[in-house]
Amino acid sequence: MRYEWFIAKRYLKPQGGATFIFHLTLISMAGVALGVASLITVLSVMNGFGNYLRSIMVEVGSHIVMNYDSAGGLKNVEEFIEELDKIPNVEACSPMIQYWGMIQRTNYPGASPQLVTFMGVDPDLESKVTGLGDNMIAGSLEGLKQEVRPAASQEKVRLSDLVARDDGVKKNPGIIIGKEMAYLYFGAQETDRISKQEAYEYVLGQKLTLLTYLNEGDSVTEGKPVQRTFVVEGVFETGHYQYDSSLVYISLLSAQVLLQLPEGRVTSIQFHLYDHSQKATNETFDAIVAKNQELLGWYGGGTTWMSQHQIFFRALDIEKRTMDYILKIIILVATFNIIATLFMVVTEKTRDIGLLRAIGAGRRNVMSIFILLGIIVGALGAVFGVAGGYTICSIIQIFPPELPGDGQVYYLKYLPCDMEAMDFIWVSVYTLVVSFLASIYPAVRASRFIPVEALRFS
Repeated sequence: MRYEWFIAKRYLKPQGGATFIFHLTLISMAGVALGVASLITVLSVMNGFGNYLRSIMVEVGSHIVMNYDSAGGLKNVEEFIEELDKIPNVEACSPMIQYWGMIQRTNYPGASPQLVTFMGVDPDLESKVTGLGDNMIAGSLEGLKQEVRPAASQEKVRLSDLVARDDGVKKNPGIIIGKEMAYLYFGAQETDRISKQEAYEYVLGQKLTLLTYLNEGDSVTEGKPVQRTFVVEGVFETGHYQYDSSLVYISLLSAQVLLQLPEGRVTSIQFHLYDHSQKATNETFDAIVAKNQELLGWYGGGTTWMSQHQIFFRALDIEKRTMDYILKIIILVATFNIIATLFMVVTEKTRDIGLLRAIGAGRRNVMSIFILLGIIVGALGAVFGVAGGYTICSIIQIFPPELPGDGQVYYLKYLPCDMEAMDFIWVSVYTLVVSFLASIYPAVRASRFIPVEALRFS
């Protein structure tokens, strides 16, 4: 063992009755540890928040959506999907009609209408593309299979053609709503005495009226109102308040009725990919665009799950980076304690420095002693900080704190936390580098002591 390392470790221990420097060293170490633990905890919480919302967005929505003319729609959908399904990395695809509307509880004039996004889907294909089927807490997607298709020669779908089922019994078409909407309109809520399934099965069979406007002029005010009464056939829960409160699902035929599209036509096709990483998604998107141009001769437009939420993810990334920079300043401030501690050690050990220089130790050797001392303090602070951060994050994962607003403010009810190894590594490396830099100036001052002067005045 080199003597520089031996002396640096010796200076960390209390010697005789002079324990002031030892206590100051402990305080410096604790400051670094608190900064490291705070930074790791905040980064892990930001990771959990971002990963949770990202997983919800990917699970509820599709990885890629191709949009077509909303007025005429896309025809020959089945043949078109067969061709698109052959593209590498495409696991499944399904037709979809997406539009906005107003929803209100039927036969309740005093109920306030709410703006929603309705999705016309094929229940047989939807579960292959999104996680809607897995998120059902009451009812099922089978409730959307109620209407009889009109004759293929008919130009547009009419309401009168869609009210009869195969058994001839007249019934309103089905609709699937979110958990928060079920609570808003019907007061459905699980309690200690009522299970989740029992609470939301009460909603099944209730009626809602969906209204939308067909823009036939130059402005929305010139639009033609179209409304239809639906029966709730299912309730889903994604854990995302915005989705659970403002997203509803109906059948493709019901959406064609509301938008008065020609029978069998859709406005979008959504895709589920085997690999939905950024690189693979972009490559698959380019292949889908090329196939559209090959089959249709034009490209109507499309989005990926990343571009759909680009602004949100960018804001989340900026927020994480900002918190990272702010908390790194805390570690930087803590290292000033290391500087103060080293100056105190240099002052206290002036005679030792003079003796070392007198017996042949060079300036570089003296510098190494105090730089090692600073690095040891920073390293111990980093170790305890990492251990503390890991412990705090583990407690948050086991006992997640409940967030205010019941999911309406932060989109989720409990504080998530995801620890990533790279965060631990980079925080530790940053702490060691800063501790090294903080040790240089006191070490240089110590190395400049002249042996005779150090021994004379000590």
